[in-house]
Amino acid sequence: MSSDEAEYMRRMADALRSGAKMLADVCPVCNSPLFEIKGQIWCLKCDKRVIRVSSEEEIEETFTGITLNELVKTLTTKIEEVNIALKRAADPKEVKDLTKTLIGLLKALELASNLRKYFTE
Repeated sequence: MSSDEAEYMRRMADALRSGAKMLADVCPVCNSPLFEIKGQIWCLKCDKRVIRVSSEEEIEETFTGITLNELVKTLTTKIEEVNIALKRAADPKEVKDLTKTLIGLLKALELASNLRKYFTE
């Protein structure tokens, strides 16, 4: 047994001991058993959450919500990076350029956040 397989077996045992429930369904990616942990479905081998959908429309809405969540995280990270650069900037032109960038990122974040609310309600 490889070290990856041993780690996977340990994770499954730990999950079951912690109250997780092994489901009859399998991961669509790796074909391993799925587990229900605190109301969420997880593939312990892929270490990813799995979302069940029943229609094409639900798939689209789910992916849109996930994409918007990732976009909000990315924009937040970029805002932090620009803020750090702005703190260090001394040149007025650089401050002006960073400020324009920051304003654009903040507008994008507001839009993405509003769209995310629409898809998660």
